[in-house]
Amino acid sequence: MYRLIPIFLSLVASAAAGSPASIPDSGRHRAAASFQEFATGWMEKVRKLEQDHRTRPAVVIGALEPVVTYRSFGDDFSIELQPTGRPRAPYLGLLRYTEHVHSCGGIETSECSIASTVPVTEIFRFQYGRWNY
Repeated sequence: MYRLIPIFLSLVASAAAGSPASIPDSGRHRAAASFQEFATGWMEKVRKLEQDHRTRPAVVIGALEPVVTYRSFGDDFSIELQPTGRPRAPYLGLLRYTEHVHSCGGIETSECSIASTVPVTEIFRFQYGRWNY
């Protein structure tokens, strides 16, 4: 369903290796784990929005008939953690996923297809022990 970022996997692998030089900073490890949890929750909220978009699609007057569209979101997402070098906000988290715009044959039809796909990157900062938009 989701992919862990390479940096998070390397943190886990380094901790398992046990070498003092390869043990990751515990703050970075906690931030990566908390961002994974935060991103999972954020994507659950985004998917709830998708249901709202499906039940209330956008309708625009077209040349021959109305154009009906709604947005949905891909099942996969990835995260990336970047240090900022600033103590008050030590990390930025990047959440990447895909947004689809569906076009439907009309208001009464459920026959819809993906008209366009857009990559999305959302940026969050880790400040005062929590992730902020």
